[in-house]
Amino acid sequence: MSVVCLHVGQCGNQVGTELFRTIYNDSCDVHVMQKSQTRSDFVFESLETFFYKHDEEARCVQVDMEEKVIRQINVETERNCTWRYPPSSFCAKRGSGNNWALGYLLNGPSCVDAVGDKLMTELEKCDMVDGLIAAMSLAGGTGSGVGTYLLRHLGDLCPKVPVLAQLVWPYRRGEVSIQAYNAVLSAGHLLATGPGEGPDGILFHENDLLHQACARRLIGRDTDSQNVPVPISELNRLMAHQLGGMLQPYSETLHGGRLRRRRLSRLLFDLAGPSDFRLYQIRCLPYHLRNEMKRFATETWPQLFRHGRQLLLTGACVDDSMNWSVSLNSLRGYQRQPLLAYSAVLRGDGASELLSDNQTWLDLTSGLLQDASSRTWRDCPKMPSAGACGRAFNGHPRSLFLATSGGGLVSASGQDDEANAASSDVCAPLRLVRSRAWRLFTSSAYLHQYTQFGLEDPRQTFLDAFAAIEQTIHVYSQLRTS
Repeated sequence: MSVVCLHVGQCGNQVGTELFRTIYNDSCDVHVMQKSQTRSDFVFESLETFFYKHDEEARCVQVDMEEKVIRQINVETERNCTWRYPPSSFCAKRGSGNNWALGYLLNGPSCVDAVGDKLMTELEKCDMVDGLIAAMSLAGGTGSGVGTYLLRHLGDLCPKVPVLAQLVWPYRRGEVSIQAYNAVLSAGHLLATGPGEGPDGILFHENDLLHQACARRLIGRDTDSQNVPVPISELNRLMAHQLGGMLQPYSETLHGGRLRRRRLSRLLFDLAGPSDFRLYQIRCLPYHLRNEMKRFATETWPQLFRHGRQLLLTGACVDDSMNWSVSLNSLRGYQRQPLLAYSAVLRGDGASELLSDNQTWLDLTSGLLQDASSRTWRDCPKMPSAGACGRAFNGHPRSLFLATSGGGLVSASGQDDEANAASSDVCAPLRLVRSRAWRLFTSSAYLHQYTQFGLEDPRQTFLDAFAAIEQTIHVYSQLRTS
């Protein structure tokens, strides 16, 4: 069962490359102790999902409006990796100028047919397709503009193929003056799509949260992480670790058994709800940057589940970002957003035995799930769709991965930037970028930069995007806790 990836723009290509590298290195890790047949089955299923088994080419289409990034990535991959990219990339000459209008109105329409042909070629090479992952940033012109245009047309290019959009939110203090505009236009256009018109699920990654997590691991937890320089490659590794942990092979039966083949579509099914509720997050624990930390890790399963519950409550992306002073009975200035759905994957020694431990799973989400009486669609099961694999992942002896829809904390102190930054629910980046873009919009700042690339009525376009974002924020705010 195959997964095809679509990498759009510099960020999308870098994030996607790190995912392939993580998957391949984990599959071929010779230090993992497993029975020969079990190891062989795992490696075959993993590589068959993301690579062509005969030539070890990634199942991917690379897209960028400049040649430099893709050329550099392909050269580094051929030099340092056993696998490589197929010759199915699309590159243009002009770039997108960090402008959503240039990407969406000009570059997107000019490349959609060519990209569609390359994507269909990759899909036709697959015996069976499990889904498609589209990775892109919301800050620049190619990721936000071209990426949004392609995502809105994937329903026509490859109908009935499940699509997960992996969106990377820019730093809140980024270098692009109009990045808030770009993010609002991208998010607004994607959220306004109906079933079959856009991605089935939207996975959010926030650069600021990833930066904090990596900074703490590089220089210590007691240092101001915002002022610590962290290479972008470290952020990409954390994103790849989170998504790779959910998508590497696993079994759903006690003591192992046949590996599940449909893992991406299963993830989307487990988290699915009405089209208004398709914003997802992935949380993992533990996460160690250095190999020596991985080798000497001492986490136990009871500890991981206890920390996992706090992750679900507080909305933190990794374990050391959690606020332990918050509990169900004492939210300390926050309002809790209920958990709509979740999916879990356990990896490491003893993982399979935990699948039948019903009490452990009930304790994990007790009091966190949405009130069943207020749901207008299928009930959220108290027992999740969980998978387990006795093999260590990415050097970590034991790992717990949680993909969630809903959950997290909303600051009760107001709707200013400080309150939005303190919130950890899935709509927090939407509220933050909306407020910053709205301040620019009310003063008509930078609107001419969109008009010059064909956006004839920028005010109405922005108002429509703001409305789509406001609607999403509103429906999440109406969720009732149990």
